[in-house]
Amino acid sequence: MATITMTTKGQVIIPAEIRKKYGLKKGEKLIIEDEGGCIKMIPKTTDLTTLCGILKGQLDPKAVRKQIEEMRKDDEEREKLISKKFRRS
Repeated sequence: MATITMTTKGQVIIPAEIRKKYGLKKGEKLIIEDEGGCIKMIPKTTDLTTLCGILKGQLDPKAVRKQIEEMRKDDEEREKLISKKFRRS
């Protein structure tokens, strides 16, 4: 367990091993939550493949990206079918 110190401006430094483990980089946005007396910091990511580092060795970023792209194509096809049905009505 690491100990960190807060500056007078409320800033803290996240230890290097934690930044590396979660793939945090300069300028990264974090969500902070107060949960039952504990402070949680959660990486605010928009790309799910960036979370693969959290599960080191368990997920392949390329496979995750491919699956996301396939799911998006399926969603687009589904939306097209739905819009065709509404046009007929």
